[in-house]
Amino acid sequence: MMPIKSGDFVIIDYILKVKETGEVFDVTMEDQAKAANAYSPQEVYEPKLLVVGQSWMLKGIDELVTGAEEGQEKEAEIPPEKAFGLRDGKRVEIVPARQLTSQGIRPIPGQRIEVQGQLATIRAVSGGRVTIDYNHPLAGRTLSAKVYVRKNVTAPEDRIRELIHRRVREVPKDKFLVSDLGTMVSIQMPDEAFTLENIQYAKKGLAKEISRYFPDVTTVQFTESHIVKAPAPKPAEEKAAAPPAEAKAEQAPAEAKPEAAAANAEKTEKKSAKAKKSQQSEQ
Repeated sequence: MMPIKSGDFVIIDYILKVKETGEVFDVTMEDQAKAANAYSPQEVYEPKLLVVGQSWMLKGIDELVTGAEEGQEKEAEIPPEKAFGLRDGKRVEIVPARQLTSQGIRPIPGQRIEVQGQLATIRAVSGGRVTIDYNHPLAGRTLSAKVYVRKNVTAPEDRIRELIHRRVREVPKDKFLVSDLGTMVSIQMPDEAFTLENIQYAKKGLAKEISRYFPDVTTVQFTESHIVKAPAPKPAEEKAAAPPAEAKAEQAPAEAKPEAAAANAEKTEKKSAKAKKSQQSEQ
């Protein structure tokens, strides 16, 4: 089994905790989420795809998976610089409360908001002024990570299905048929995917990802098939008529053969002669 390297497509489960508090803030397994009181009914709990070395996840997780093997479990502490970064005081600002209320935001301490396309946390509200922190909520924190390497995906078709599933989670990935893995990739879309919200954006993003990870591909083709009527049933096969003589021979009792009839006649004649001789003796 080959060690995992940069560029590999790997399916992993993980549990991430804040080291100082032991709080589970991210987990992919439902039973572990419930055990840690971190379960959310809105969350989808399942293994996730990681393309190693492509900054899909925290740098610390990338490094933890690199060199591991399929089926292996890895644990490590991830320092802030390999997690959510160090806290930056320059990313904290104080603004008038009316600046937020004019945007329909009622500031409450601890609330996560979006300001000019950036996510931020309201740290304090006092005297008509609001302290906004643009640092990640876990910036400056050391993490405890446990990663389960479930599978190293190697087949091109399977890699593409994993890329599809990453963007279209509502439909089982096995329902997407992938073929023509040369300069063109053809993806047969199942009917469950036709009317999904933002499916066109998903397809556009998927085409870019396929182009990125499969350099030889120049075209990604999505096809849809709509069944407008049920196919006509095939005509029933004509029953082959069995030869009359043979059919009668199979269904009716077989007639005695000439040899058997002669033997029976001889046996009957001997019995009759024996009986006649016995009768004469008695007289």
